[in-house]
Amino acid sequence: MGDGNRYVKLSLAKLESLENRLSGTLKPVTPRREFINRLGQNMQTRYRPTFVNHVANWHIYAMLAAGVVSMTVILAVIVRALVEAGERSRTA
Repeated sequence: MGDGNRYVKLSLAKLESLENRLSGTLKPVTPRREFINRLGQNMQTRYRPTFVNHVANWHIYAMLAAGVVSMTVILAVIVRALVEAGERSRTA
């Protein structure tokens, strides 16, 4: 555990020296007014989130679900008819 603590202390020391060096180098920047306005317009005119589009198209999903259920019922009826026809031909 002694080596682990030593590595942590060395890492913290390096991090502090890097932070001290950068604090004098980096300066705050104020963005141009045009940039802020354009960013605000882009945020307001962006597309709706995808979940809103999904909720808006609920009728399509309902028709899709009804189609899947209908096809399942039709396939079940066909399979049952084939099974019964096979059993009748076997007994006859």
